[in-house]
Amino acid sequence: MKAPQMRVPHPGPKTREQLERLGRYEAKAGLSSGMTPDTVMIERALGAEVEDVDGNVFLDFVSGFGSLNAGHCHPRVVEAVREQAGKLHQAMSLGSKVRLDLEEKVISLVGGVAPKKILFGASGGEAVETAIKLACRATGRQEIVGFTGGFHGRSLGALPFMGRKSQREGLGALVPGAHHVPYPYPYRNPFGRSPNDCVEGTIAYIEEFLKNPASGWGEVAAIMTEPVQGNGGMIPAPLGFLRALRELCDRYRVLFICDEVMSGFARTGRMFAYQHEEGVEPDLVVMGKSLSGGLPLSACVAKSEIADASPPGSETGTYAGNVLSCAAGLASIAVYEDENLADRAERMGGYFLERLGELAERHPVVGEVRGRGLMLAAELVSDRQTREPLPIAKEASEMAVKKGLFLYPGGHYKNVLAFMPPIVTDEAQIEAAVGIVDEILLELSEKG
Repeated sequence: MKAPQMRVPHPGPKTREQLERLGRYEAKAGLSSGMTPDTVMIERALGAEVEDVDGNVFLDFVSGFGSLNAGHCHPRVVEAVREQAGKLHQAMSLGSKVRLDLEEKVISLVGGVAPKKILFGASGGEAVETAIKLACRATGRQEIVGFTGGFHGRSLGALPFMGRKSQREGLGALVPGAHHVPYPYPYRNPFGRSPNDCVEGTIAYIEEFLKNPASGWGEVAAIMTEPVQGNGGMIPAPLGFLRALRELCDRYRVLFICDEVMSGFARTGRMFAYQHEEGVEPDLVVMGKSLSGGLPLSACVAKSEIADASPPGSETGTYAGNVLSCAAGLASIAVYEDENLADRAERMGGYFLERLGELAERHPVVGEVRGRGLMLAAELVSDRQTREPLPIAKEASEMAVKKGLFLYPGGHYKNVLAFMPPIVTDEAQIEAAVGIVDEILLELSEKG
């Protein structure tokens, strides 16, 4: 395969036939059409390339929304799954050396001073719920603080802490005790546009609510944040923020939950994104997606004293720690380490960001380019001076698919073109993606 290579206009005849069936059987609330209504019907994939049923080959710069850091069908992951499938698939309420090996390995990657324990789940949202329940049980408090623009999963227990209003519409009151504060987003922050003002203002704002008995907040169990906000628009928290948040949590005896579901496993240039700030140790770390190279698996790693506050068997599910997924997880982590993918993400991310910066020079509609490692974005505005959002990310994504590129439409205001290519992506593929985005922005500007 060599992408992009459009043999027929998308959607091709075989794709149209399958789309008609998809419309009959899959509820529109599903995720098959997350990038475009004319979704791609995949036949096979390898690395950063995806071939559809019509023979079109696409560049995948979404990576299963961050679940394929080593790329599609990495040979070592494929072989590990094949080998495990012939031995054992599932071991609920039973032990497994494969699972135990992965538990030990993941805890070693999280590191830190305090001893830790792990609980597996099947999805990121499930791991978030586990973290919330562990925090509440360990502290005896029930309120959680999240951030505007945050995304922590769509399950009922995780949804109240999501910043995105559209995901909560029509559901009424959810879990009580959820609070939201402004994310440290320098391009759009009420406390100032410099990283330092952004950090200081955000921390001071949270502290006012924690210390003021008339603030409306009750007893806060934990503060939960993404070190790089993914769905919110690939927004890296300014360096220094996580350390300041850790110190704030310590002052008020509040737990610190770090959501690494999208940013974890070499994606940002470190195994976990919070590790860009040396010495910062969250109380709980939530992970998923690329933990297992694309198979259903998530985890919550917590300090032992927090994990042990929950009674036996209270935080588990049928497919939590599925053995096939654990085998894929061990193989995936071996790939991240042996192929130095964290270093590669930092290097390729720098190259990609530079190319996006050149794109911004040619297109006034690009207000900012940003990123950390290979979590990158171009934020679109109608006016660079006022920074008025231009909410055309979904339209641009649909255009990109027709040209052979998957990109991630996101942002607080639906105005961000986000990119999460597999870390194995090369410079030629980045050049091809930038060229397509260049064409799209030109076509959109001509449309007015």
